[in-house]
Amino acid sequence: MNYQALYRMFRPQSFQDVVGQEHVTKTLRNAISKGKQSHAYIFSGPRGTGKTSIAKVFAKAINCLNPQDGEPCNECAICKGITQGTNGDVIEIDAASNNGVDEIRNIRDKVKYAPSESKYKVYIIDEVHMLTTGAFNALLKTLEEPPAHAIFILATTEPHKIPPTIISRAQRFDFKAIGTEQITDRLRFVAEEQQLDYDNEALEFIAKASEGGMRDALSIMDQAIAFGDEHLTLQDALDVTGSVDEAALNELFKDVVDGNVKNAFTRYHQFISEGKEVNRLINDMIYFVRDTIMNKTVNNHAEFDALMNFDLDMLYHMIDIINDTLVSIRFSVNQNVHFEVLLVKIAEMVKSEPDTVTNVATTQVASQPNNDVLLQRMEQLENELKTLKAQGIAQASPKQQSSQSNTRGKRQNKGTFSMTNIAKVLDEANKEDIQLLKKHWLEVVDYAKKNDKKSLVSLLQNSIPVAASEKRVLIQFDEEIHCEIVNRDDEKRTSIENVVRNIINKNVEVVGVPSDQWMRVRTEYINSRKQHDKEEHQTSSNDREEQQDTDVAQKARDLFGAETVHLIDEE
Repeated sequence: MNYQALYRMFRPQSFQDVVGQEHVTKTLRNAISKGKQSHAYIFSGPRGTGKTSIAKVFAKAINCLNPQDGEPCNECAICKGITQGTNGDVIEIDAASNNGVDEIRNIRDKVKYAPSESKYKVYIIDEVHMLTTGAFNALLKTLEEPPAHAIFILATTEPHKIPPTIISRAQRFDFKAIGTEQITDRLRFVAEEQQLDYDNEALEFIAKASEGGMRDALSIMDQAIAFGDEHLTLQDALDVTGSVDEAALNELFKDVVDGNVKNAFTRYHQFISEGKEVNRLINDMIYFVRDTIMNKTVNNHAEFDALMNFDLDMLYHMIDIINDTLVSIRFSVNQNVHFEVLLVKIAEMVKSEPDTVTNVATTQVASQPNNDVLLQRMEQLENELKTLKAQGIAQASPKQQSSQSNTRGKRQNKGTFSMTNIAKVLDEANKEDIQLLKKHWLEVVDYAKKNDKKSLVSLLQNSIPVAASEKRVLIQFDEEIHCEIVNRDDEKRTSIENVVRNIINKNVEVVGVPSDQWMRVRTEYINSRKQHDKEEHQTSSNDREEQQDTDVAQKARDLFGAETVHLIDEE
């Protein structure tokens, strides 16, 4: 077989060829130049980011006969042997299939023998987190007292599964997801090397779809080339990945926003019939909303404007709903139902909060102001003002303005939190219950993490209880949208209440308040209680005075007779 996959053909052969991991390559190159390489390394990070490739480059660099500034020459017999996989001193082991004690003992028995043709023996153990506990224990002895000629490189995508005793005996390098622009540049280089015609949109989409993995990007590119002809197009990339283009997503969101859910369902089932994946479709929706947020934030013109007339809070809420569906759909056997419910949720959210939609005409005028129109409008307003003054219409009093301001404030907070519910918590709040909850709050967050309640973790990790009673809890949220979700979403609120109950063994009702509103809410509550107490005290004093007046009058009647005593009201 002559053809080689692109990710193998363009595998980095030197540190200089590696893309996006400069913090790793620079450190290793300097260590090799100074002869200060370690006996063991841990390479951790997402798949396809260069862990095994850098391990092989490292093996070549330390064994190269003609190294240059820590780089292998790729010309000597040692370098060529390692590149071709024929050098017996560089041993690659897949821990996923060789994860037992016997395999590691076999390594331990052979590592003591000197390398046959190279300076160092290099053991590259991929997916090392798959080793059993016994296998890790067998490896530990070798890492504690390694031979001078042996170097271990442990590669993993899940470093948290490696025992701390192993991690402490090796130098750890964390590989990061590669940036979209860096992947796009590399794909462009590959396309030009292959003398392939391409559309820039196709390369950019492939880079985004790879989610930071260079190997995935090259594999998708390989598929798209095989699927199409000699010209790589965006449609080829969409077809092989099962993704939906932004124009189709724009139409889907337009249907949902307009309340035409039936048409949205039809469009969705058409996507499925074309072989689109539900998970990929939801990811594409998240990116679509994200791009809308970015365009609104920097005032960019958006080609696809289905959501451009919504305010940022609504878009944040929309992303949360879509992301929650993505989390739940991974554990569901009926993904279609989840997606259809998602469309209904978004439509109902838009329908229930029409104030979040900006008027299209207003938006267009704001983005493209016309001086003549503005001057004409100003003259019209001035004439109206003169007419009103001539008719003797008074300006609103300060008290009325204050009332209007308060009304606006209440309208802004509508749906976010309820003063009535907060007052119920504060009326019964006590020091013991809030101290208990604060003491165990980190346990509440950890419980949500350990039990895979990912949608709750995002709500709880930036929150703190501020008041508590035997039956109710008031939680302060950094993000107002999180507060609104807890107060309005019965399912989320019940889930939080269940987690709290499991930690402190109490059935409580959860109420949320935004952090930027908490001080104002607390002050209003205190003032309200003071006014209430003052009124009660005044009423009690009046009652006592009336009772005293009644007693004096009765004594006067007893002394002087009812017919001679007349009560006079001084007021």
